[in-house]
Amino acid sequence: MIVNKNILVSGATSGLGLSLTEFLLKNGCKVIALGRNDSNIKLFQKGLYKNNYRFVSIDLVNFEQYKDVFEVALKGEKLDGFVHCAGIEETLPLTLYNPKNIFDIFNINVFSGIELLRYFSKKKYSNDGSSVVFFSSVMGELGQPGKIGYCATKSAVLGVVRSAALELSKRKIRVNAISPGVVNTPMTQKLFSQIDEINVERIIKMHPLGIGEVDDVTPLIAFLLSDGSKWITGQNFKIDGGYSIQ
Repeated sequence: MIVNKNILVSGATSGLGLSLTEFLLKNGCKVIALGRNDSNIKLFQKGLYKNNYRFVSIDLVNFEQYKDVFEVALKGEKLDGFVHCAGIEETLPLTLYNPKNIFDIFNINVFSGIELLRYFSKKKYSNDGSSVVFFSSVMGELGQPGKIGYCATKSAVLGVVRSAALELSKRKIRVNAISPGVVNTPMTQKLFSQIDEINVERIIKMHPLGIGEVDDVTPLIAFLLSDGSKWITGQNFKIDGGYSIQ
């Protein structure tokens, strides 16, 4: 069970981040949600959840804004968990890559997570025994043509997780990663809209159990945030409908 915990969620306004935010609120947690706009989650500010939900509008590439998240939004409270859901996907042939492309995708998928974790790791912002979950991807281990930048960032996340798990263990803070396969999110729908039906069907067939839904993933994140995972750290959990076993 995950109840009465104070959780920071980045990328909380769509896809898996939005689903996780709703799941946590329904289970009695307090959520500080980070995103560019809250048009998808205004309902959380009303009714049953209004006292447990705080939204912070933030551009994650503006690192100078991060201090306000912890100094202002926390209101003197401490966090019990942090989930870095924010991320971008990019399909681009190697011949079209340039350093800026790589830098931009690393900014969101890796550097923002490290900087948020740096703040989170301070004693004044988090409780001992807290839990951190980073989003990697099966692409972080397996690779795929046209996704050098994306795969590189998701591999980098796994390195961050392993190192941070060791460094923060002195405070019993756990750091783990999850690596989803293709999940039905707005980002996936955008990808599918850019390719033909044959390739869409090929991607779906690469997942023996079919592509996932957001509700297939959120329970695993909730477990890693809960006290039931207090002896698990530095691990990468694949949740991919069988994609990676082929």
